[in-house]
Amino acid sequence: MLKKLTKHHFKNNSNNPSSSLHINFFSLFSQGDGGLFHKIETMKKTYFPHDSNARNDYKLIKLRSKYNYEGFGIYFALLELLFSENNKLRIDDFETLAFGLQCDSAILKDIIQNFDLFEFEDDFFYSKRLSKTLDDICQKSLKASENAKKRWNNATAMRSHKEQICDINASKVNESKVKKSKSNDIFLRLEAFQKKVFNIKDIDLEDKKAFIDYWSETNKSASKMRFEMEKTWDLGRRIKRWVNNGFNKDKNKLPEYFDEVLYKKMDMSSKKEYEKKLKQNGFSYSYNPNSGGKWVKKAGV
Repeated sequence: MLKKLTKHHFKNNSNNPSSSLHINFFSLFSQGDGGLFHKIETMKKTYFPHDSNARNDYKLIKLRSKYNYEGFGIYFALLELLFSENNKLRIDDFETLAFGLQCDSAILKDIIQNFDLFEFEDDFFYSKRLSKTLDDICQKSLKASENAKKRWNNATAMRSHKEQICDINASKVNESKVKKSKSNDIFLRLEAFQKKVFNIKDIDLEDKKAFIDYWSETNKSASKMRFEMEKTWDLGRRIKRWVNNGFNKDKNKLPEYFDEVLYKKMDMSSKKEYEKKLKQNGFSYSYNPNSGGKWVKKAGV
């Protein structure tokens, strides 16, 4: 016979606002019956809702009127067993079930078949009430999974957005560092250029300053100075030619030969005067699509 139900067989679920009771199926068996019913022994210790007013259900009142709370306990023990077996048990297994539940097989069979508490399908019986409970559990689990997925996606999106911002900021920082590095680099090269010019002897200071101002002019990207873009560069020769041409002192003193650098720097009026002098010295203007125009001295002049 099923042991008399005591307080320890019931557990109130404080997390359930409906104050439902839960029955622990394992506590319904005596300690000495551990190996008798493998399916019962291995059942998960899971709690499912048990309404606190279940005893007032009409079908259960009929059950209690015939079998008292012994029948009530057997019914909920069957629910727990069905819960562990995906809500399906064989109807031809009454003797085994009764042995596992330690109750009379005739009472067990009567409770299953004659109180409209279970449904039958083929060779199995199940609980419609438990089916609804399982559906609710699945829905809650699915909803919880979806919510967790949304939280994960949101967190991933936020992290991705933050990473993009970090990448942009890092790119700006790196770009700034590169620009600063280039800027520092050209200043260092200018300083070195100035030092070399000022170290040249027998050249007037004003000529040196003018020479530096002209040849240190940078390109559009500020990556190179004018003298660095020359195919060939000999500082000593360039500055001597600069002085000999009198570029910084006497605007009217023009060289006897064609100085391309000086020519490019001249304004239109100075160019015309320089061209006139070149013609007088036997030079003629020659244009090449690849190299551009320049003044060349005529042969034999």
